[in-house]
Amino acid sequence: MTADALRALLGRRLEHGGARGPVSRLLASAWAEVSARAVARPLSLPPGVRLIGVGGAVLGGAGKTPVAIALARAFAERGALPALIGHGYRARPGAARVVRTGDAVARVGDDALAAARLLAGVAAVVVAPGRQAAIDHAVALGHRLLIVDGLLQAAPERLAAAVLVLDGSAPWGSGACPPVGDLRAPRAALVAAADLVAALQPEGTAPDPTLPAFAIAVPARLAGAVSAAGEVFDLRALAALRLGLLLAVARPERIVSALARVGLRPDPTLCLGDHAVPTAALLAEAARAPVEAWLTTARCATKLPEAIGGRPVLALDHRVDVTELVRHLATRAGE
Repeated sequence: MTADALRALLGRRLEHGGARGPVSRLLASAWAEVSARAVARPLSLPPGVRLIGVGGAVLGGAGKTPVAIALARAFAERGALPALIGHGYRARPGAARVVRTGDAVARVGDDALAAARLLAGVAAVVVAPGRQAAIDHAVALGHRLLIVDGLLQAAPERLAAAVLVLDGSAPWGSGACPPVGDLRAPRAALVAAADLVAALQPEGTAPDPTLPAFAIAVPARLAGAVSAAGEVFDLRALAALRLGLLLAVARPERIVSALARVGLRPDPTLCLGDHAVPTAALLAEAARAPVEAWLTTARCATKLPEAIGGRPVLALDHRVDVTELVRHLATRAGE
């Protein structure tokens, strides 16, 4: 079993509730105690700079990066000069750098590269071997509003605003910390660290009753898909095609359900582990599938060719409406 396959197996077990024996519960309690103290990460905040942290409650699949990207775009449209601080997960940037659309995914990370492509001409995306170095580099470039993807809160000084992003349909994942579940830290610690709670609510779904009453709704919907060449396919055009689905994300069932709600049921569906890199063998298998196009996410598309077996790879156009969230943030951040 490859490392990616093992990570996928472990990730799926946590997402659906892992082992629940006495030893696992004891380890989950230890994780909860340690993680509660580590929710606020040590960071030196540059004077005169506003930092907005965007963190998630679960180990993956809550939608925090799409929200961070949407916030960077929204503040840019309001006349600010924001920079998105990416986390470069499983990448080796070497030094602090602005991510370019043609960068190698192994150097900057799939999240940061997808963000740079989606924010091209709108906002800079910065990565570094460490978050502090990325922040310092963005400040040196003249940015005074930073959206930090993957950071909920800082210490000893708090951020200008901290946003906890929850999946509105399953806000607390499988409900426990590893190895029993996929919760990053205890609910109380996460909510206490946040200034605002944003509930990402997919179109056609009902809010989970365990969401905090003060959570701000962030509507989400699928608008279609886009090819590597920039060709746009609306939902009607996609419905006319025989589609396959290839994903390397946490909680892939969220995307499968979202597609089903708009009448799209790809077959086959190939699901890898979160952030996994498709192997040559898997791509060869996919090339033999009787489909007319392959759907994937914008993040997964950074690790795929423009076409598989001559069939185009289309990145889903996933839109989130942060209008109400921006209104609250603009007040807190002193805009």
